[in-house]
Order: sequence, then structure tokens, then C-alpha cells
Amino acid sequence: MSEENDIIDVTICPQEECAEELKMPGMLDMAKNLMRDGKNIVSNAMQGNTTLVDDTTRDTRWSTCQACPFLQKDRCTKCGCFMKVKVAFKTSQCPEGKW
Repeated sequence: MSEENDIIDVTICPQEECAEELKMPGMLDMAKNLMRDGKNIVSNAMQGNTTLVDDTTRDTRWSTCQACPFLQKDRCTKCGCFMKVKVAFKTSQCPEGKW
């Protein structure tokens, strides 16, 4: 084997440059994610719990999303969600476990 074949290129590029390479999940997966999150939000509300996080938590979550390489035009390419909305709900979770 030549040295050339032993090298694996693991280039990480800024969000702006990689945005075109990232793809959203399939429609079925996005529908499942939406139904799961919707069920959790409604279930939480029916138990009498607050459904929204406080402004500080929402802003912290959104800042985390903005720094994430999977965010593309305010949508997560891992779950397909519109993150400006998702960060506000108490039962929502980042698909990458960042919040």
C-alpha cells in the first residue's frame, strides 16, 4: 500500500461552506419527529406543566444551535426541525444532545 492510500481526509469546514452538502432527513423521519415532539408538548400541557422555557434558556439553546454545524437556514439537518421554534419548548431536545 502506498502512503497516499493510508491518509483519510477528515476536513471540517465552516457552516457557510458546508451548507450545500448537508441534507435534511426524509419526509417520514421529519413527520415522526414532529409527531413525537408534538405529543410530548401536549402531554406536558395536559399534566398542567409549563410548556415553554424561560427566555434565558431559549436564548442559550438558540445560541448553541447557531454554533452547530448541522444548522442550515434555521433548520436542523439532523431532525429537520425549525430550531427557532423548537428551542422554546420545555420537552424538546437537541438531536445531538447539546441541550
